[in-house]
Amino acid sequence: MNTSKLQVEEIRERIRTYRIEKGYSQDYMADMLNISQNTYHKLEKGYTRIHLEKFIDIAKILEIEFSELLNGPDYVYIFSGQYKKKHIKKV
Repeated sequence: MNTSKLQVEEIRERIRTYRIEKGYSQDYMADMLNISQNTYHKLEKGYTRIHLEKFIDIAKILEIEFSELLNGPDYVYIFSGQYKKKHIKKV
């Protein structure tokens, strides 16, 4: 198995683990993501790819930084503070 496939499997396992720790069912996650439970099941099991928008939404629902989903709990980078800043280019 190549590294990227292994990394994707680790990400999917983290999503599953965090979901279970929060006490959320696959059905709840599907409702929050506005997808069917079957689609969520396929997403979590690796039968379908996770689009970036859904990946970010999953992190929000699980109330964790998306970097934690990507890298694991030992490598968390907090970006949420950056979202609040407005970047205005002066002309």
